[in-house]
Amino acid sequence: MPELPEVERARKLIQESCKGYKIKSVDAREDKIVYTGGTDHNDFAKEVTGRTITGCERKGKTFWMTLSGKGRFPVMHFGMTGMIQLKGQEPTWYRRRPKENSSVWPPKFCKFILVLEPQSGSVSDEPRELAFLDGRRLGRIRLLPDPVTSHPPISLLGFDPVLNHPTLDEFKDLIAKKKGTVKGMIMDQAFSAGVGNWVADEVLYQARIHPSCPVPSLSEQNIKDLHHQIRAVPLKAVSVNADSRQFPEDWLFRWRWGKGAKQKKGSDKAKAKKVKVEEGEDEEGGEDIKPAGKKYLELPDGSPATIVFVEVGGRTTAVVEELQRMPDGVEIKPKISKGGKGSGGKKRVKEEESDEAVTSSASGSESDEVTTPKKATTSRQRAAAAAGSVKRVKPEPDVKKEPVTPARKARKTSTTDTPSSRRKADKVNGTASTKVRTKSTPSSVRKEPTSSAKASKNPVTNGKKPAGKGRGRRREASEESSELSDAPE
Repeated sequence: MPELPEVERARKLIQESCKGYKIKSVDAREDKIVYTGGTDHNDFAKEVTGRTITGCERKGKTFWMTLSGKGRFPVMHFGMTGMIQLKGQEPTWYRRRPKENSSVWPPKFCKFILVLEPQSGSVSDEPRELAFLDGRRLGRIRLLPDPVTSHPPISLLGFDPVLNHPTLDEFKDLIAKKKGTVKGMIMDQAFSAGVGNWVADEVLYQARIHPSCPVPSLSEQNIKDLHHQIRAVPLKAVSVNADSRQFPEDWLFRWRWGKGAKQKKGSDKAKAKKVKVEEGEDEEGGEDIKPAGKKYLELPDGSPATIVFVEVGGRTTAVVEELQRMPDGVEIKPKISKGGKGSGGKKRVKEEESDEAVTSSASGSESDEVTTPKKATTSRQRAAAAAGSVKRVKPEPDVKKEPVTPARKARKTSTTDTPSSRRKADKVNGTASTKVRTKSTPSSVRKEPTSSAKASKNPVTNGKKPAGKGRGRRREASEESSELSDAPE
Protein backbone atom coordinates (compact mmCIF):
# COMPACT_ATOMS: atom_id res chain seq x y z
CA MET A 1 0.00 0.00 0.00
CA PRO A 2 1.10 3.63 -0.36
CA GLU A 3 3.41 4.54 2.50
CA LEU A 4 5.34 7.63 3.55
CA PRO A 5 7.27 8.10 0.25
CA GLU A 6 4.19 7.67 -1.96
CA VAL A 7 2.06 9.96 0.21
CA GLU A 8 4.83 12.56 0.16
CA ARG A 9 4.78 12.41 -3.64
CA ALA A 10 1.02 13.12 -3.62
CA ARG A 11 1.49 16.00 -1.18
CA LYS A 12 4.23 17.45 -3.33
CA LEU A 13 2.05 17.18 -6.44
CA ILE A 14 -0.74 19.21 -4.82
CA GLN A 15 1.67 21.75 -3.37
CA GLU A 16 3.48 22.35 -6.65
CA SER A 17 0.51 22.08 -9.04
CA CYS A 18 -2.51 23.42 -7.18
CA LYS A 19 -1.31 26.07 -4.74
CA GLY A 20 -3.12 29.36 -5.28
CA TYR A 21 -5.96 27.74 -7.23
CA LYS A 22 -9.57 28.38 -6.27
CA ILE A 23 -11.90 25.37 -5.96
CA LYS A 24 -14.54 26.39 -8.47
CA SER A 25 -16.71 23.29 -8.03
CA VAL A 26 -16.59 19.79 -6.58
CA ASP A 27 -17.91 16.57 -8.12
CA ALA A 28 -18.13 14.38 -5.02
CA ARG A 29 -19.30 10.77 -5.39
CA GLU A 30 -21.34 9.17 -2.63
CA ASP A 31 -19.38 6.61 -0.58
CA LYS A 32 -20.42 5.97 3.01
CA ILE A 33 -17.22 4.03 3.72
CA VAL A 34 -14.53 6.36 2.34
CA TYR A 35 -16.15 9.56 3.66
CA THR A 36 -15.87 9.29 7.44
CA GLY A 37 -15.76 11.24 10.69
CA GLY A 38 -19.36 12.43 10.35
CA THR A 39 -18.69 13.81 6.87
CA ASP A 40 -20.56 12.70 3.74
CA HIS A 41 -19.85 13.62 0.12
CA ASN A 42 -22.34 16.51 0.17
CA ASP A 43 -20.82 18.05 3.31
CA PHE A 44 -17.37 17.73 1.78
CA ALA A 45 -18.33 19.44 -1.47
CA LYS A 46 -20.24 22.24 0.25
CA GLU A 47 -17.47 23.09 2.73
CA VAL A 48 -14.52 23.27 0.31
CA THR A 49 -16.20 24.91 -2.71
CA GLY A 50 -15.14 28.53 -3.32
CA ARG A 51 -12.02 28.36 -1.14
CA THR A 52 -8.42 28.69 -2.33
CA ILE A 53 -5.75 26.02 -1.83
CA THR A 54 -2.93 27.59 0.19
CA GLY A 55 -0.79 24.49 0.58
CA CYS A 56 -0.62 20.79 1.41
CA GLU A 57 0.86 19.13 4.50
CA ARG A 58 1.54 15.60 5.68
CA LYS A 59 2.32 13.51 8.71
CA GLY A 60 2.97 9.81 8.28
CA LYS A 61 0.54 8.41 5.71
CA THR A 62 -2.07 11.15 6.25
CA PHE A 63 -2.09 14.41 4.26
CA TRP A 64 -4.37 17.41 4.07
CA MET A 65 -4.91 20.55 2.01
CA THR A 66 -4.90 23.91 3.75
CA LEU A 67 -7.58 26.27 2.45
CA SER A 68 -8.36 29.95 2.71
CA GLY A 69 -11.36 31.31 4.61
CA LYS A 70 -13.31 29.81 7.46
CA GLY A 71 -14.04 26.13 7.63
CA ARG A 72 -12.37 22.80 8.03
CA PHE A 73 -9.60 21.26 5.95
CA PRO A 74 -9.94 18.11 3.80
CA VAL A 75 -7.84 15.34 5.39
CA MET A 76 -7.07 12.20 3.37
CA HIS A 77 -5.56 8.74 3.79
CA PHE A 78 -4.87 6.41 0.84
CA GLY A 79 -5.51 3.07 2.54
CA MET A 80 -4.25 0.30 0.23
CA THR A 81 -5.02 1.54 -3.28
CA GLY A 82 -5.78 5.23 -2.96
CA MET A 83 -4.03 7.83 -5.10
CA ILE A 84 -4.23 11.39 -6.35
CA GLN A 85 -4.42 12.20 -10.06
CA LEU A 86 -4.09 15.49 -11.87
CA LYS A 87 -5.98 15.57 -15.17
CA GLY A 88 -3.65 14.73 -18.04
CA GLN A 89 -1.00 13.19 -15.79
CA GLU A 90 -0.41 9.72 -14.38
CA PRO A 91 -1.86 9.03 -10.92
CA THR A 92 0.42 8.85 -7.90
CA TRP A 93 0.64 5.08 -8.18
CA TYR A 94 2.21 2.83 -5.59
CA ARG A 95 3.78 0.50 -8.16
CA ARG A 96 2.93 1.59 -11.67
CA ARG A 97 0.89 -0.79 -13.83
CA PRO A 98 1.63 -0.44 -17.56
CA LYS A 99 -2.04 -0.68 -18.53
CA GLU A 100 -2.97 2.45 -16.58
CA ASN A 101 -4.16 5.15 -18.96
CA SER A 102 -3.74 8.75 -17.87
CA SER A 103 -6.00 10.02 -20.68
CA VAL A 104 -9.17 8.50 -19.19
CA TRP A 105 -11.19 11.16 -17.41
CA PRO A 106 -12.98 11.09 -15.10
CA PRO A 107 -10.79 8.31 -13.77
CA LYS A 108 -12.24 5.04 -12.58
CA PHE A 109 -13.00 4.72 -8.84
CA CYS A 110 -12.73 8.47 -8.22
CA LYS A 111 -14.32 9.76 -4.99
CA PHE A 112 -14.12 13.44 -5.81
CA ILE A 113 -12.93 15.75 -8.56
CA LEU A 114 -11.94 19.32 -7.74
CA VAL A 115 -12.43 21.73 -10.65
CA LEU A 116 -9.71 24.33 -10.06
CA GLU A 117 -9.59 27.91 -11.35
CA PRO A 118 -6.31 29.89 -11.48
CA GLN A 119 -6.05 33.05 -9.43
CA SER A 120 -3.58 35.85 -9.12
CA GLY A 121 -0.50 34.32 -7.52
CA SER A 122 -1.35 30.69 -8.36
CA VAL A 123 1.45 28.38 -9.55
CA SER A 124 0.01 28.31 -13.07
CA ASP A 125 -2.58 30.09 -15.16
CA GLU A 126 -4.24 27.07 -16.80
CA PRO A 127 -7.42 25.42 -15.47
CA ARG A 128 -6.84 22.14 -13.68
CA GLU A 129 -8.76 19.23 -12.20
CA LEU A 130 -7.67 17.07 -9.28
CA ALA A 131 -9.16 13.67 -8.40
CA PHE A 132 -8.94 11.29 -5.45
CA LEU A 133 -9.12 7.60 -6.49
CA ASP A 134 -9.63 4.47 -4.40
CA GLY A 135 -10.54 1.15 -5.98
CA ARG A 136 -10.74 -0.95 -2.82
CA ARG A 137 -12.48 1.72 -0.70
CA LEU A 138 -10.00 1.43 2.17
CA GLY A 139 -8.98 5.07 1.98
CA ARG A 140 -10.52 7.78 4.14
CA ILE A 141 -11.68 11.35 3.54
CA ARG A 142 -12.73 13.61 6.41
CA LEU A 143 -12.89 17.28 7.42
CA LEU A 144 -10.92 18.55 10.45
CA PRO A 145 -10.53 22.03 11.94
CA ASP A 146 -7.22 23.88 12.01
CA PRO A 147 -4.76 22.98 13.49
CA VAL A 148 -5.26 19.50 12.09
CA THR A 149 -2.37 18.08 14.13
CA SER A 150 -4.30 18.73 17.33
CA HIS A 151 -7.15 16.40 16.37
CA PRO A 152 -7.40 12.63 15.95
CA PRO A 153 -6.23 10.71 14.04
CA ILE A 154 -3.27 13.03 13.40
CA SER A 155 -2.74 13.80 17.08
CA LEU A 156 -2.37 10.08 17.83
CA LEU A 157 0.51 9.49 15.42
CA GLY A 158 4.10 8.91 16.50
CA PHE A 159 7.21 10.58 15.09
CA ASP A 160 7.55 11.06 11.33
CA PRO A 161 11.00 9.72 10.24
CA VAL A 162 11.38 12.49 7.64
CA LEU A 163 9.81 15.44 9.48
CA ASN A 164 10.74 14.94 13.14
CA HIS A 165 13.06 11.99 13.60
CA PRO A 166 14.12 11.52 17.26
CA THR A 167 17.72 11.53 18.42
CA LEU A 168 19.38 8.21 19.29
CA ASP A 169 18.85 8.76 23.01
CA GLU A 170 15.20 9.65 22.46
CA PHE A 171 14.83 6.60 20.26
CA LYS A 172 16.27 4.35 22.99
CA ASP A 173 13.79 5.78 25.48
CA LEU A 174 10.90 5.10 23.09
CA ILE A 175 11.79 1.42 22.70
CA ALA A 176 12.88 0.79 26.30
CA LYS A 177 9.58 -0.80 27.37
CA LYS A 178 8.61 -2.43 24.07
CA LYS A 179 8.23 -6.22 24.17
CA GLY A 180 6.85 -7.28 20.79
CA THR A 181 8.64 -7.97 17.52
CA VAL A 182 10.79 -5.26 16.03
CA LYS A 183 8.72 -5.14 12.84
CA GLY A 184 5.48 -4.87 14.77
CA MET A 185 6.95 -1.97 16.73
CA ILE A 186 8.12 0.14 13.80
CA MET A 187 4.90 -0.49 11.86
CA ASP A 188 2.83 0.81 14.76
CA GLN A 189 1.72 4.26 13.59
CA ALA A 190 1.65 5.46 17.17
CA PHE A 191 5.39 4.73 17.26
CA SER A 192 6.67 5.74 13.80
CA ALA A 193 4.11 7.33 11.49
CA GLY A 194 4.44 6.45 7.81
CA VAL A 195 6.37 3.17 8.14
CA GLY A 196 4.32 0.49 6.40
CA ASN A 197 5.04 -3.02 5.21
CA TRP A 198 7.61 -2.45 2.48
CA VAL A 199 9.41 0.35 4.33
CA ALA A 200 9.65 -1.80 7.47
CA ASP A 201 11.04 -4.75 5.50
CA GLU A 202 13.58 -2.52 3.78
CA VAL A 203 14.65 -0.86 7.03
CA LEU A 204 15.17 -4.20 8.74
CA TYR A 205 17.00 -5.67 5.75
CA GLN A 206 19.38 -2.72 5.56
CA ALA A 207 19.88 -2.91 9.34
CA ARG A 208 20.42 -6.72 9.13
CA ILE A 209 17.76 -7.42 11.75
CA HIS A 210 15.28 -10.28 11.60
CA PRO A 211 11.70 -8.90 11.58
CA SER A 212 10.61 -11.39 14.27
CA CYS A 213 13.37 -10.43 16.69
CA PRO A 214 11.91 -9.37 20.07
CA VAL A 215 12.69 -5.74 20.85
CA PRO A 216 14.37 -6.57 24.20
CA SER A 217 16.80 -8.86 22.32
CA LEU A 218 18.17 -6.05 20.14
CA SER A 219 21.84 -5.34 20.70
CA GLU A 220 23.31 -1.86 21.03
CA GLN A 221 24.50 -2.05 17.44
CA ASN A 222 21.08 -3.25 16.30
CA ILE A 223 19.47 -0.21 17.92
CA LYS A 224 21.95 2.18 16.28
CA ASP A 225 21.43 0.59 12.87
CA LEU A 226 17.66 0.59 13.27
CA HIS A 227 17.64 4.25 14.32
CA HIS A 228 19.70 5.20 11.26
CA GLN A 229 17.86 3.11 8.66
CA ILE A 230 14.35 4.05 9.80
CA ARG A 231 15.15 7.55 8.55
CA ALA A 232 17.61 6.76 5.75
CA VAL A 233 15.25 4.50 3.78
CA PRO A 234 12.27 6.93 3.62
CA LEU A 235 14.61 9.85 2.90
CA LYS A 236 16.17 8.05 -0.07
CA ALA A 237 12.75 7.08 -1.44
CA VAL A 238 11.48 10.64 -1.07
CA SER A 239 14.59 12.05 -2.79
CA VAL A 240 13.65 10.18 -6.02
CA ASN A 241 9.96 11.09 -5.64
CA ALA A 242 9.06 7.50 -4.72
CA ASP A 243 10.02 6.28 -8.20
CA SER A 244 10.90 2.65 -7.42
CA ARG A 245 12.87 2.33 -10.66
CA GLN A 246 15.40 4.74 -9.12
CA PHE A 247 15.73 2.95 -5.79
CA PRO A 248 19.23 1.54 -5.09
CA GLU A 249 19.95 -1.78 -6.80
CA ASP A 250 20.78 -3.43 -3.48
CA TRP A 251 17.38 -2.64 -2.00
CA LEU A 252 15.12 -5.56 -1.16
CA PHE A 253 12.22 -3.63 -2.70
CA ARG A 254 13.65 -4.13 -6.19
CA TRP A 255 13.51 -7.92 -5.81
CA ARG A 256 10.68 -8.77 -3.43
CA TRP A 257 7.99 -8.93 -6.14
CA GLY A 258 9.45 -12.05 -7.75
CA LYS A 259 9.65 -15.65 -6.62
CA GLY A 260 12.72 -15.24 -4.44
CA ALA A 261 15.39 -17.91 -4.72
CA LYS A 262 13.42 -19.97 -7.26
CA GLN A 263 13.23 -17.14 -9.73
CA LYS A 264 16.70 -15.73 -9.26
CA LYS A 265 18.41 -19.05 -9.89
CA GLY A 266 16.54 -19.47 -13.16
CA SER A 267 15.80 -23.15 -12.62
CA ASP A 268 14.34 -25.18 -15.47
CA LYS A 269 11.12 -25.65 -13.48
CA ALA A 270 10.74 -21.89 -13.01
CA LYS A 271 11.39 -21.28 -16.71
CA ALA A 272 8.87 -23.92 -17.69
CA LYS A 273 6.11 -22.40 -15.57
CA LYS A 274 3.57 -20.73 -17.84
CA VAL A 275 2.82 -17.22 -16.58
CA LYS A 276 1.24 -14.64 -18.85
CA VAL A 277 3.48 -11.64 -18.30
CA GLU A 278 3.60 -8.75 -20.73
CA GLU A 279 6.79 -6.92 -21.54
CA GLY A 280 7.79 -4.59 -18.73
CA GLU A 281 5.61 -6.34 -16.14
CA ASP A 282 6.43 -8.64 -13.27
CA GLU A 283 4.33 -11.65 -12.25
CA GLU A 284 1.86 -9.49 -10.29
CA GLY A 285 1.09 -7.28 -13.26
CA GLY A 286 3.03 -4.37 -11.82
CA GLU A 287 5.97 -2.63 -13.40
CA ASP A 288 9.10 -4.79 -13.45
CA ILE A 289 11.57 -2.81 -11.35
CA LYS A 290 14.45 -5.26 -11.16
CA PRO A 291 17.80 -3.65 -12.05
CA ALA A 292 18.76 -4.09 -15.70
CA GLY A 293 21.47 -6.64 -16.34
CA LYS A 294 21.08 -8.37 -12.97
CA LYS A 295 19.41 -11.66 -12.25
CA TYR A 296 19.30 -11.71 -8.47
CA LEU A 297 19.84 -9.76 -5.27
CA GLU A 298 23.50 -10.10 -4.37
CA LEU A 299 24.99 -10.83 -0.98
CA PRO A 300 28.14 -8.92 0.03
CA ASP A 301 30.26 -11.73 -1.44
CA GLY A 302 28.42 -11.57 -4.76
CA SER A 303 26.46 -14.81 -4.34
CA PRO A 304 22.65 -14.94 -4.72
CA ALA A 305 20.57 -13.96 -1.70
CA THR A 306 17.75 -16.26 -0.61
CA ILE A 307 14.50 -14.32 -0.15
CA VAL A 308 11.86 -16.10 1.91
CA PHE A 309 8.43 -14.92 2.98
CA VAL A 310 7.15 -15.29 6.53
CA GLU A 311 4.27 -13.77 8.43
CA VAL A 312 5.06 -11.22 11.12
CA GLY A 313 2.35 -9.18 12.77
CA GLY A 314 -0.20 -10.50 10.30
CA ARG A 315 1.76 -9.15 7.33
CA THR A 316 3.68 -11.00 4.62
CA THR A 317 7.32 -10.24 5.30
CA ALA A 318 10.34 -10.60 3.02
CA VAL A 319 13.50 -11.86 4.74
CA VAL A 320 17.00 -12.55 3.43
CA GLU A 321 18.01 -15.63 5.38
CA GLU A 322 21.76 -15.19 5.00
CA LEU A 323 21.84 -11.67 6.46
CA GLN A 324 18.86 -11.38 8.81
CA ARG A 325 19.40 -13.87 11.59
CA MET A 326 17.81 -14.18 15.00
CA PRO A 327 20.14 -13.33 17.93
CA ASP A 328 21.89 -16.22 19.66
CA GLY A 329 19.66 -17.88 22.19
CA VAL A 330 16.43 -16.53 20.68
CA GLU A 331 14.39 -19.42 19.30
CA ILE A 332 11.24 -17.70 18.09
CA LYS A 333 10.13 -19.28 14.86
CA PRO A 334 8.15 -16.84 12.72
CA LYS A 335 4.78 -18.04 11.48
CA ILE A 336 5.05 -19.07 7.86
CA SER A 337 2.68 -17.29 5.54
CA LYS A 338 0.42 -19.52 3.43
CA GLY A 339 -0.11 -16.98 0.73
CA GLY A 340 2.74 -14.50 0.24
CA LYS A 341 4.68 -14.24 -2.98
CA GLY A 342 7.05 -17.15 -3.36
CA SER A 343 5.88 -18.62 -0.09
CA GLY A 344 5.40 -22.13 -1.45
CA GLY A 345 2.06 -22.40 0.31
CA LYS A 346 1.05 -25.79 -1.08
CA LYS A 347 4.30 -27.38 -0.02
CA ARG A 348 4.02 -26.00 3.50
CA VAL A 349 0.43 -27.17 3.84
CA LYS A 350 1.64 -30.71 3.24
CA GLU A 351 4.42 -30.21 5.77
CA GLU A 352 1.94 -28.91 8.35
CA GLU A 353 -0.33 -31.91 7.74
CA SER A 354 2.57 -34.27 8.29
CA ASP A 355 3.51 -32.42 11.47
CA GLU A 356 -0.03 -32.89 12.77
CA ALA A 357 0.17 -36.60 12.03
CA VAL A 358 3.40 -36.89 13.99
CA THR A 359 1.89 -35.01 16.91
CA SER A 360 -1.19 -37.24 17.08
CA SER A 361 1.00 -40.32 16.86
CA ALA A 362 3.12 -39.18 19.77
CA SER A 363 0.03 -38.58 21.90
CA GLY A 364 -1.07 -42.19 21.46
CA SER A 365 -4.65 -41.46 20.41
CA GLU A 366 -6.99 -44.22 19.33
CA SER A 367 -6.90 -43.05 15.76
CA ASP A 368 -3.27 -44.10 15.57
CA GLU A 369 -4.28 -47.76 15.44
CA VAL A 370 -6.85 -47.34 12.70
CA THR A 371 -5.67 -48.06 9.19
CA THR A 372 -7.69 -46.37 6.50
CA PRO A 373 -8.42 -48.83 3.69
CA LYS A 374 -7.78 -47.84 0.14
CA LYS A 375 -10.66 -46.47 -1.80
CA ALA A 376 -13.11 -49.11 -3.09
CA THR A 377 -13.35 -49.17 -6.86
CA THR A 378 -15.86 -51.95 -7.65
CA SER A 379 -19.54 -52.20 -6.78
CA ARG A 380 -18.88 -55.18 -4.49
CA GLN A 381 -16.10 -53.28 -2.69
CA ARG A 382 -18.29 -50.21 -2.24
CA ALA A 383 -21.16 -52.32 -0.89
CA ALA A 384 -18.83 -54.08 1.53
CA ALA A 385 -17.32 -50.78 2.68
CA ALA A 386 -20.79 -49.40 3.35
CA ALA A 387 -21.54 -52.46 5.51
CA GLY A 388 -18.48 -51.67 7.62
CA SER A 389 -16.26 -54.49 6.49
CA VAL A 390 -14.97 -56.14 3.36
CA LYS A 391 -16.15 -59.72 2.92
CA ARG A 392 -13.80 -62.13 1.27
CA VAL A 393 -15.37 -64.05 -1.58
CA LYS A 394 -14.84 -67.80 -1.83
CA PRO A 395 -12.65 -68.61 -4.83
CA GLU A 396 -14.39 -70.20 -7.77
CA PRO A 397 -13.70 -73.94 -8.17
CA ASP A 398 -11.20 -74.87 -10.80
CA VAL A 399 -12.88 -75.90 -14.03
CA LYS A 400 -11.25 -78.44 -16.22
CA LYS A 401 -9.98 -76.60 -19.19
CA GLU A 402 -11.34 -77.75 -22.51
CA PRO A 403 -9.27 -77.34 -25.65
CA VAL A 404 -10.50 -74.40 -27.67
CA THR A 405 -11.47 -75.57 -31.16
CA PRO A 406 -13.10 -73.79 -34.07
CA ALA A 407 -16.30 -75.76 -33.40
CA ARG A 408 -16.34 -74.62 -29.77
CA LYS A 409 -15.80 -71.02 -30.82
CA ALA A 410 -18.72 -71.27 -33.23
CA ARG A 411 -20.87 -72.81 -30.49
CA LYS A 412 -20.10 -69.87 -28.14
CA THR A 413 -20.89 -67.38 -30.86
CA SER A 414 -24.26 -68.99 -31.50
CA THR A 415 -25.00 -69.02 -27.74
CA THR A 416 -24.48 -65.28 -27.62
CA ASP A 417 -27.02 -64.78 -30.40
CA THR A 418 -29.69 -67.05 -28.77
CA PRO A 419 -32.75 -65.26 -27.30
CA SER A 420 -32.78 -65.09 -23.50
CA SER A 421 -35.85 -67.36 -23.18
CA ARG A 422 -34.17 -70.06 -25.28
CA ARG A 423 -30.93 -69.80 -23.32
CA LYS A 424 -32.84 -70.31 -20.06
CA ALA A 425 -34.54 -73.41 -21.51
CA ASP A 426 -31.24 -74.79 -22.70
CA LYS A 427 -29.81 -74.21 -19.24
CA VAL A 428 -32.67 -76.21 -17.67
CA ASN A 429 -32.15 -79.05 -20.14
CA GLY A 430 -28.45 -79.00 -19.53
CA THR A 431 -27.60 -78.07 -23.11
CA ALA A 432 -26.27 -74.53 -22.59
CA SER A 433 -22.52 -74.14 -22.84
CA THR A 434 -20.70 -73.00 -19.75
CA LYS A 435 -18.49 -69.99 -20.43
CA VAL A 436 -15.03 -70.76 -19.12
CA ARG A 437 -12.55 -67.95 -18.54
CA THR A 438 -9.07 -69.08 -19.39
CA LYS A 439 -5.74 -67.48 -18.85
CA SER A 440 -4.84 -67.54 -22.51
CA THR A 441 -5.57 -69.42 -25.68
CA PRO A 442 -3.30 -72.46 -26.26
CA SER A 443 -0.56 -71.77 -28.71
CA SER A 444 -1.69 -74.66 -30.90
CA VAL A 445 -5.06 -73.05 -31.45
CA ARG A 446 -3.60 -69.58 -32.06
CA LYS A 447 -1.52 -71.00 -34.89
CA GLU A 448 -4.45 -72.76 -36.66
CA PRO A 449 -4.96 -71.08 -40.02
CA THR A 450 -8.57 -72.26 -40.39
CA SER A 451 -11.02 -69.93 -42.07
CA SER A 452 -13.68 -70.49 -39.40
CA ALA A 453 -11.29 -69.33 -36.68
CA LYS A 454 -10.58 -66.15 -38.62
CA ALA A 455 -14.26 -65.44 -39.14
CA SER A 456 -15.30 -65.81 -35.47
CA LYS A 457 -14.42 -63.25 -32.85
CA ASN A 458 -12.26 -64.09 -29.86
CA PRO A 459 -14.71 -64.62 -26.92
CA VAL A 460 -12.19 -63.26 -24.46
CA THR A 461 -11.58 -59.92 -26.18
CA ASN A 462 -15.05 -59.55 -27.74
CA GLY A 463 -13.53 -58.46 -31.00
CA LYS A 464 -11.38 -55.73 -29.42
CA LYS A 465 -7.64 -55.45 -29.74
CA PRO A 466 -5.96 -57.92 -27.37
CA ALA A 467 -4.54 -56.37 -24.23
CA GLY A 468 -0.81 -55.83 -23.92
CA LYS A 469 1.46 -58.09 -21.95
CA GLY A 470 1.22 -56.12 -18.72
CA ARG A 471 -2.56 -55.87 -18.88
CA GLY A 472 -2.80 -59.58 -19.67
CA ARG A 473 -0.75 -60.46 -16.61
CA ARG A 474 -3.00 -58.36 -14.40
CA ARG A 475 -6.09 -60.10 -15.85
CA GLU A 476 -4.51 -63.48 -15.19
CA ALA A 477 -3.78 -62.56 -11.58
CA SER A 478 -7.34 -61.36 -11.03
CA GLU A 479 -8.81 -64.50 -12.60
CA GLU A 480 -6.72 -66.83 -10.45
CA SER A 481 -8.25 -65.47 -7.23
CA SER A 482 -11.45 -63.44 -6.85
CA GLU A 483 -10.40 -62.83 -3.25
CA LEU A 484 -7.63 -60.54 -4.42
CA SER A 485 -9.85 -58.72 -6.89
CA ASP A 486 -12.38 -57.81 -4.17
CA ALA A 487 -9.85 -56.65 -1.60
CA PRO A 488 -9.36 -52.86 -1.20
CA GLU A 489 -6.67 -51.59 -3.53
